[in-house]
Amino acid sequence: MERMGKCPHRKSSAGQGFKETKETRDPGENYMDYLKIDELLKLHVRLTDGPIAHDEHLFISIHQNFEVWFQQILFELESIKRLLKEPKVCEKYQQLIFQRLVRVNCIFRIMIQQFEVLETMSCINFMSFREVFQGGASGFQSTQFRLLEQILGIKEKQRTCTFLNSYNEKLTEEQRQEIEDHQDDQDLCTLIDGWLSRTPGLQHFLISYKNAVEGVINDFYLKAKVLEHIDHAKSGIFESKAKQLEKDCASSLTKKNMSECNKIKFLLLARNGGRIHGRKLSYRAFMGALMINCYSSEPRFTVPYEIIKNLMDMDTFLTKFRFGHAMMVKRMIGGRPGTGGSGGYNYLRSTVSDRYMPFIDLFEVATYLIAPQKLPRLASDVLVEISKVYRSDSSDKLDSQLTDSTSVDLNSISADSDSTSADSDIKLNSILIDFNG
Repeated sequence: MERMGKCPHRKSSAGQGFKETKETRDPGENYMDYLKIDELLKLHVRLTDGPIAHDEHLFISIHQNFEVWFQQILFELESIKRLLKEPKVCEKYQQLIFQRLVRVNCIFRIMIQQFEVLETMSCINFMSFREVFQGGASGFQSTQFRLLEQILGIKEKQRTCTFLNSYNEKLTEEQRQEIEDHQDDQDLCTLIDGWLSRTPGLQHFLISYKNAVEGVINDFYLKAKVLEHIDHAKSGIFESKAKQLEKDCASSLTKKNMSECNKIKFLLLARNGGRIHGRKLSYRAFMGALMINCYSSEPRFTVPYEIIKNLMDMDTFLTKFRFGHAMMVKRMIGGRPGTGGSGGYNYLRSTVSDRYMPFIDLFEVATYLIAPQKLPRLASDVLVEISKVYRSDSSDKLDSQLTDSTSVDLNSISADSDSTSADSDIKLNSILIDFNG
């Protein structure tokens, strides 16, 4: 059995008189001692003998490296959570959150690239040592990756582990206890929800944005009707107006366009109880994210916008990491089951989905954006308000307004309707406020 211990290129100092040891050195004076290189290299142990299983060395190196990076990501995310738990998430804290999210995403990018290194190993060479895992050892048992998912806000009910009675079934008692110790703590998604819910100026935004969206959709209706009549006109002047309207709208607003408009309205109306079914962000947090996206050029919202963007990037990179892992497994074992009892590639591929993206709602914000030239101007008192820090009590008035909202009869709305008459019956004053049912 080949074992990796101390670096093979380091020369022995035997017979050279007094030998300085770790006990006689200050750890801060020596690179090897500070980083504990000897201890680190001793952890690299192959379980197979001989040159046939040469690639096991690479396999261990990559996966140990993943675990070191997971540790760093957890360290950064825990620090972000502490900042978000502060009563006032001031500009300084927001800047730190942004910087640390950027760092986390850089780490994910590196880990994704490391699959390319692992894929230099052929599948036949992987088979030369895969049998050592047949006792059940599996990446499914990575405690740190489980903690990472838990800290981000991925709930057990969202998982696709149909081959297990419990998601933690394959873990040791010590691993299960470590995960359970973190279950009572607030996850990052919950903390981000609370932070976005306290977006300054949100109460005014709800009203003004509702009016702006109503104006945009009414313009759609008007232009569609004009185009419909002009299609049959013989007058050159009406024909030129039609072309101008088509240019303004980027395309002739056919019934297909109107159906899309109706779909957007249905999605907005579909919010009830403060949340869309299956979604993670509350209504108020979602609208806070929408407001920040609309006014991202405002100095007060520049860093919050970058935080939102990097949360979306983190979801994207984690999904790419899952996909890279799935494709590497497909390349190495084809359709064979995983050593942990899963379906192998099929299980890993099922995790590349929205249910494993805790911040998927932030991607949905783009559905409800209107053109920047149509955005309502921020009132002077709102500009003053957004110059303040996010405070935990800034949403009290908004809470009382939302609880007074009335229910919406969704049965009267058809998402597939393509008639303008049905659209015109739906008023936007029910859309942006009356979501709480």
